[in-house]
Amino acid sequence: MSHILYAALFGALIGSFLNVIIYRLPRIMAGDKLTLSWPGSHCPHCKTKIRIYHNIPLISWLCLKGQCYQCQQPVHWRYPLVELLTAIMFALVIAKHGITLQSLSDLLLLCFLIPLFFIDLETQLLPNKLTYPLLLCALMLAGSRSGHVDFTHSCFAASLGFGLPWLLNLFYQWRHGRAGMGMGDMKLFAGVGAWLGYEALLHIMLLASLLAITTTLLFLRQKRHEAFPFGPYLIGATWVVFLSL
Repeated sequence: MSHILYAALFGALIGSFLNVIIYRLPRIMAGDKLTLSWPGSHCPHCKTKIRIYHNIPLISWLCLKGQCYQCQQPVHWRYPLVELLTAIMFALVIAKHGITLQSLSDLLLLCFLIPLFFIDLETQLLPNKLTYPLLLCALMLAGSRSGHVDFTHSCFAASLGFGLPWLLNLFYQWRHGRAGMGMGDMKLFAGVGAWLGYEALLHIMLLASLLAITTTLLFLRQKRHEAFPFGPYLIGATWVVFLSL
């Protein structure tokens, strides 16, 4: 039981770093002069440097009542949510598989998917700086026999993950004169396929499509030609299939 608790605590710490990626990576891509490590953590409103004891995952947010200690401006709800989500996902993986090379590689997958989920949700971007390393890590793990599938299977699933959506998008573009899916989604499909294999990939494709159609039509009232981020549905479907493996 203790190892599950430690996994959750470690997950919360990792979640704090994932928040940095979620906030800063889109701004770096937009040309802002900052890196993932510079400048240090600070309030986006008053620019006050955040002290170490005000930067404890979850606890600091609760103690400060979700506000900056200096200017009392609200701290975005995403910060504690990402920390909590990462803690829960880490605990679930370790509870299910124990501390093994397989479970550690699965935790690495989560560290890619969580920032991709929130970045796409906020910006409709799936950065190459995350999707390419996701694919590369999946192929390397498969090649070292530390992944869910062998290298040949991983390569085939990656090709299928990119190629099938690309062909469908090509047909959609021919019929409607515009793209129906972004290249980032195709790269993410490729990475997920390389990581989990083609059988899991096909389930993810079907579930992601159903989630997107249901949500956009019934809840978001999305207009027919209005663009929306597909990545969160793809990643949500990946989590469901991943946890069922």
